[in-house]
Amino acid sequence: MPYELEFNAKFKDQLKALANERQEAVRKKLEQIVEMPGHFEFVHRSDKVQKARVGKYRIFFRVTGNLVEILEVRKRDVAYKEPLLHFLAP
Repeated sequence: MPYELEFNAKFKDQLKALANERQEAVRKKLEQIVEMPGHFEFVHRSDKVQKARVGKYRIFFRVTGNLVEILEVRKRDVAYKEPLLHFLAP
């Protein structure tokens, strides 16, 4: 099944804020996500939001049908320390 990528505004802003080499690494990981989204782990306590590792960063996304919605990219040390991420809410 071919998947489509959709980026939310927050992700786009976060991506622009990263260094060029980190942006490239994120883009490469996005290619892997769109090819095999089921390969990636779900976020703890979530059956909808998945995560992909890119060095010290995490890409958070969810899959609905053939759509992969890219939610956020965050540095790992803050991604899990902040209060429950807004996209995990029911």
